[in-house]
Amino acid sequence: MNILITGGTGLLGGRLVDYFSSLGMFPRLLSRKEDLNAEISRFEWNIRESKIDPRALEGVDVLIHLAGANVGEGRWTANRKKEIIDSRIDSTQLLYEAVAGMQNKPKTLICASATGYYGLQEFDHESQEDENAGDDFLAQVCEKWESEADRFQDLGLRVVKLRTGVVFDESGGALQKMTLPIRWFAGAPLGSGKQIISWIHWKDWCGAVGHLVKENKLVGAYNLVAPEPVTNATLTRLIARVIGRPLFLPNVPAFVLKSMLGEMSSIVLRGHKVSSQKLEASGFKFQYTSAEQALSELLGRD
Repeated sequence: MNILITGGTGLLGGRLVDYFSSLGMFPRLLSRKEDLNAEISRFEWNIRESKIDPRALEGVDVLIHLAGANVGEGRWTANRKKEIIDSRIDSTQLLYEAVAGMQNKPKTLICASATGYYGLQEFDHESQEDENAGDDFLAQVCEKWESEADRFQDLGLRVVKLRTGVVFDESGGALQKMTLPIRWFAGAPLGSGKQIISWIHWKDWCGAVGHLVKENKLVGAYNLVAPEPVTNATLTRLIARVIGRPLFLPNVPAFVLKSMLGEMSSIVLRGHKVSSQKLEASGFKFQYTSAEQALSELLGRD
């Protein structure tokens, strides 16, 4: 099976490339710089100039679209918000136009999204895939991106949307950011600490994507989250316990985070339950169902 991945040079994209390679599949990448002699071939695309190397899509069975500006970097100024949205919409439109011009099209598009699709809900609310999108900024980003992905159905492709929660990966991302201050004896729950984090181990994330690739009757949105979410306070305590650090500081007040991060503080101050039921009902089996189990595997080797 030939798989073309956008955003494959990022942390999760790199994990996915290694995962598919280990299964004997043939991933290739779309990248800003061409390198056809690399172990994983890189074909050039330029979103601003609406250019894509047509050879990248030749013989491709599955297109996995992960590319998009990082929502967690920089304050959400008007310009940054536009960049976040445009990076997703423009890249998806470029792929659509390239696929539309092909005689032998890929069979499947798998497009990234996020649990942010559901917006800012009450902590005890549990979101499932048939809910409407929320109305805050992250929800708008996800809804617009998914709408562009859905257009590929008009070209005859199966479309799957990955509503990913917080991915636990010791090499980067949210877990690394949470662990660092705890490691230096400066960790503390954020805000009330009651906000719920719907998470997934990176190995399960890769496995879920692989499952959705192989099961070619599965369509639509899937929440990529583990069955047992945790609160921010619980997660903070678990990390401290696994890496052997004390927690003695009071919670970081919400107003401090709002003054530091502005609107982006909603990422860490808000959070609710997200259901994994649809993914499990499709036949996927999690390796890591509890946060303590996942953190022990990821951080307990220090």
